[in-house]
This record gives sequence, structure tokens and C-alpha cells, in this order.
Amino acid sequence: MAEKQYKKLGCLDVSPAGGCAFEVRAETEEEVLRMVADHGRAMHQMTSVPPDVAAKIKAAIKNVSVNV
Repeated sequence: MAEKQYKKLGCLDVSPAGGCAFEVRAETEEEVLRMVADHGRAMHQMTSVPPDVAAKIKAAIKNVSVNV
């Protein structure tokens, strides 16, 4: 098996008290941000992302190794 690097983010990484277990892994930060924005609109009724939340989201993205 080969190891591949992915980006990972979950709602609990941004808001631990929020109680939302959504989590995403993607190859690029841009993909993560797109999926998180879609999730925010659909599940949290966020029509826009305030700058302070955007900064928390970007800071919470982690690199993870996945065996593929």
C-alpha cells in the first residue's frame, strides 16, 4: 500500500462545542474549503463565512496520511 497526504477538517475542529460530527478529507485545501462551504450552507444555514470563522477554518485544516 502507498501512503498519500490529504487535508482534513471537521466541524468539531472549528467549534468543539458545536456538536456537529461532519468531517471531510480531500487532496487540496481548496477542495476542503469548497466542501466545508457547501456543508455550512446546507446544515448550518450560513449564507456567508465571516472573516474570523474563515481564519479559524483555515487554521484548523490538518495534513493526514492515508494508505491507498
